[in-house]
Amino acid sequence: MTTDKRYRKKLGAWGETYAAGYLEKLGYELLEKNYHTRYGEIDLIMKSGGQLIAVEVKTRKSKAYGIAEYSITQKKYQAMQAAMFVYFENHPELDPDWQLDVLIIETVDPGKPEIIHYQNVYLDYLNE
Repeated sequence: MTTDKRYRKKLGAWGETYAAGYLEKLGYELLEKNYHTRYGEIDLIMKSGGQLIAVEVKTRKSKAYGIAEYSITQKKYQAMQAAMFVYFENHPELDPDWQLDVLIIETVDPGKPEIIHYQNVYLDYLNE
């Protein structure tokens, strides 16, 4: 069990690094990686064209536990919102307008991971 947890953590860390590199190649600027607050963590905080972007990275080796998109629950979304509010409290010089991107990395073929990038995801219905 402990080995599985370490493996998932290592796979997740690899995915976040891979995602940051992928987004930087697209012109995004990395501001924060693994931004921790008491409400939760934002995997990546990026900037593109003046827009702040909170990026949730999901790395999967298989679809045995379902598709990665379904792992963003109401609780996770609300924690991400609260964490971004903390980020803006700590950076009052920034415009508090932000968007959520979800980046899925599927590593079924380890030599060629597949990337699915959802931009400006609207999940406010989860707050209802």
